[in-house]
Amino acid sequence: MMKHWLVIFGLWQLLTRTLAAAPPASPVVIPETDAVPNFRLLDHTGVSHELYRQKEHRVVVLFVAGNGCPIVRLSVPELKRLREQFSPHGVVFALLEVNAEDQRAEVAEEAREFGIDFPILLDPAQGVARALSITRTAEAIAIDTATWRIIYRGALDDRLAYGQQKPAANRRFLAEALAAFLEGKPVPQARTEFKGCAVTFADALAKSSPPVDYPRAVAPLIASHCVNCHSRGNVAPFAFSNYDKVRGHSATIREVLLEDRMPPWHADPQHSAFSNDRSLTPEQKRTLLAWIEQGAPRGDGIDPLPAAQPGPAPEWPLGRPDAIIAMPEAAKIPATGLVPYQLYTVKASLPEDAWVRGVVIRAGNAKVVHHCLVFINYPDAVKHLEPKQEQGTAGFFAGFVPGTEPVMFPAGTAKFLPKGAEFVFQMHYTTTGKEETDRTEMGLYLATEKPATELITGAATTQEFEIPPGARAHPVRAEFQFERDAWLYEFSPHMHLRGGSFTYTAKYPDGRSEVLLNVPNYDFNWQTLYRLRTPQRMPAGTRLVCAGTFDNSARNPANPDPKATVRFGEQTADEMFIGYFNYADVAVSDRAATKRARR
Repeated sequence: MMKHWLVIFGLWQLLTRTLAAAPPASPVVIPETDAVPNFRLLDHTGVSHELYRQKEHRVVVLFVAGNGCPIVRLSVPELKRLREQFSPHGVVFALLEVNAEDQRAEVAEEAREFGIDFPILLDPAQGVARALSITRTAEAIAIDTATWRIIYRGALDDRLAYGQQKPAANRRFLAEALAAFLEGKPVPQARTEFKGCAVTFADALAKSSPPVDYPRAVAPLIASHCVNCHSRGNVAPFAFSNYDKVRGHSATIREVLLEDRMPPWHADPQHSAFSNDRSLTPEQKRTLLAWIEQGAPRGDGIDPLPAAQPGPAPEWPLGRPDAIIAMPEAAKIPATGLVPYQLYTVKASLPEDAWVRGVVIRAGNAKVVHHCLVFINYPDAVKHLEPKQEQGTAGFFAGFVPGTEPVMFPAGTAKFLPKGAEFVFQMHYTTTGKEETDRTEMGLYLATEKPATELITGAATTQEFEIPPGARAHPVRAEFQFERDAWLYEFSPHMHLRGGSFTYTAKYPDGRSEVLLNVPNYDFNWQTLYRLRTPQRMPAGTRLVCAGTFDNSARNPANPDPKATVRFGEQTADEMFIGYFNYADVAVSDRAATKRARR
């Protein structure tokens, strides 16, 4: 027995001497991989953040969070120390909230309770979490903005463990990695073990879940949210006509879902409900992302998409109009390039005064008409009754955006159309790669009698702003006050290429304040009309405050010149700040009828 112990002891000594003589282990190195994909998420305050717009920083650090995780809470002081140490050197920090069940209000409450003053990016669809292969909270992920590759991921330090914590850290892993990278040296330890709360993924993204069914789960989403534009002859660049087409564009679908570019809907879901909301829910996004992650399987059953293709659009979706107003001539659109707004003026040619209860603008060439606004000019005899428009900066008569279904004006309302009026078509065209033409028409549906109240398109607007060169979030504000009790129906924010965010807030006479629409990531390419599902009552004296920001920095990919000082102007390279909205007085309008005004 003693001999056996002597042999074991001898082997142990030999092994110890061998290990002592061996060179130190090489540091863990993350293998060369694809760049981290771009993504855009809202934070817990409703502000939009896009990864690839962080180029002015050298490193983006994401710290994975989940409400209630004790290790995340205990890590906040160290994160603040790291921010103080490294933010002067081009490092920006944010938390990434990956629990699908955590609601924004809960996240905001925990942020207040624990003094978390970092942006907390919300990932309710868990698409970013899956793209980054996240499994637990309390993981730090440092991303080089020059290549969008991960330079470090793991623990902040060695201080925290499950149910335990040291008085001080012996190793500050993230700090060591950032210091080395910023000095141009190799990161000493690119991946470390970390402790955190396990992340539960929704069933649609669980690796053990069965394949997502294309005919029953994916195709209906494509049909209801995509084919209205992505179909033959419509404005989108390719058609989702069958499974092969969808699968062929699945990588693009994943990209636009992570970047929240499609479907084109920019309202923050935290505020109000809209009848024309075309966005996908987090659950629907998870379904599509899971299907793509699984390799976009075809599955069994008949492909529903061919039958879901929109047939020939009815000439007039609300029926034959009572009057049709067409552009006086066809517009010619070049093959490529940015086309400035085109203006076309035409007489209404109605034999008498009329009230309009609905409008349909029909694009002559849906492939090129991005949007259209129509303004009305009253004849001189009743010019004093003309709605406040100020060449479109204070209102408009009608509008069109592809994908928006036309509806009649709200019941009991109409817009006044005096005899001898003229319309101005403001056309925004996009190019297709070949020369095109368009002659858009407007159909008018006339009321048989004067309505109970007049529908008015108003605006909160200002021309008094000056955006400095390089400004990232230059604030601009305008407001409108309701003189009488009114019903508020729709919103349409308008800015140009430097538009960043836009918010409508109601300031009620009793001191209450309510955000009605928040557009955290304004996109000039989509002049969306946001139609409230339930009209909002605006008591007399209510102020509708519009607040927005402009991004005149180089990080804005649409910015034509980050070095320019930008002021109000009608050209696309200038800027506007207009908060359009449709409303009607609760009481019968006291505006004089035209005939009475003429007397």
